Order: sequence, then structure tokens, then C-alpha cells
Amino acid sequence: MPSDLVLPTGIKGLDDILGGGLPLQSNVLLYGDPLCGKKPLLMQFVYEGLKMNIPGIFVLLDYGFDDWRGMMESSGWSIDQYEQNGLLQVVDCYSKQFDPSLEDEGIVSYVDNPSDLSDISMTISGLQEQIAQIAENHRLGFHSVSSLLETNPPDAVFRFMQFMTGKGRKTACTALYVLEKGMHDEKQVKMIEHLMDGVIEFTEDKLHVRGLMGASTAFHHYEIGPHGIIIKV
Repeated sequence: MPSDLVLPTGIKGLDDILGGGLPLQSNVLLYGDPLCGKKPLLMQFVYEGLKMNIPGIFVLLDYGFDDWRGMMESSGWSIDQYEQNGLLQVVDCYSKQFDPSLEDEGIVSYVDNPSDLSDISMTISGLQEQIAQIAENHRLGFHSVSSLLETNPPDAVFRFMQFMTGKGRKTACTALYVLEKGMHDEKQVKMIEHLMDGVIEFTEDKLHVRGLMGASTAFHHYEIGPHGIIIKV
């Protein structure tokens, strides 16, 4: 279970509807149609944490580090200083499929492919253990669980996610995971939701929160601006 301590995400509209922020150690699912705004929210969540000196880990399964950096910078979220001070780590599970010669460098740790669940979990776990030595808590953004379900048996993904959510709670990690609506059967969706402390669900131009104590359960309109998500409270 997540801690009773609620920490602001730094995203104003989101904090307003969450009742102040997300519980420390919580695992929250971002669930919605492709291109609905889950990715910008995920990136902004990690970036706002970095601005508050909260370390962040970003896990990439659908695109590589260079593309991710470009998307961050296009929203005005420069990662240069966080590369230098060590607050940010990126696990790239995508790029090495196309360039096997890639080696870990700087803030980037490479995993061979999205089907190597053991290597992914060990890489993330190792980074979390390092962060736990220097910080009281950290954030994790995971894009996406859908890619795991496309390349691995559902039971294996469930075991992986059990480990990830449990490890996150042990290391004081507040994590957001992305799941694409319309790509998976109901059993798979419920399987993932079962491991979460809450869900932020996107429906057309509205979103609402499920399962998080103190959060508004109403539907709130939102839009994606040039510098992140804008939620109308």
C-alpha cells in the first residue's frame, strides 16, 4: 500500500484534482486511447520532479532515447542539467533492437529488447537501489505496459509488474505506467489495474481518477498545450 504522505506532482491542475498530489510509493496507471495525452503527462510528471530535486527514471519501450529527448525539448523541458547532476536516468529498451552495438553511456542504460523482462527488471532495480542511497524518494515513468503485453505472455508481464510495483514501494518510488486503451482484452486490463493503487483514465477530451483516496472522481476537461497538460478544474 502507498504511504499516507502525499507529494505534489508539480502539475497544478493534476494536483488540484488529486487533493494535493500523489501518495508516496503509489503506482498509478495512465489508461486511454493512443495519442490522448498520456505521454506528455508522463514526461511532465518526471520533469516536474527533477525541478524539485527528486530523481527520476524514465523507461522507454516504444521509442529510443534520442526521440524521447527531442520530445522533451520540444515541450521546453531541457534535460541537460539533470544529465550533469545525476538526477535523471533513462532505461532504453528499444534502440538496441536496431543497433546492437549500443553501450551504456551517461544517463542511458540499454536493454536488448522489450521481451527481455529479466534484464529490464534488473536494470531498473539496480538504478533504484543506487538512488535510494542518495535520495528519500524518486519518480518513475514507464512507457509502456502495452509494449510488454505485445511482446510477452500476459502471465510473464503480470509477474514482472508484481515485481516492479513491489520494488517501487520498497525504494519509495512514485510511479506512473502507461496502458493503451483498445489494444488489450478486459482480463489483461484488469490484471494490470489489480496491481495499481489508482488509475487516471482518459476519455475523449476528459479525464478522471479512480482509486486514489482524496481525489476528485468527476470528469475534468483537459488539453495538451505546448508546455504540457492543462487540466480544467
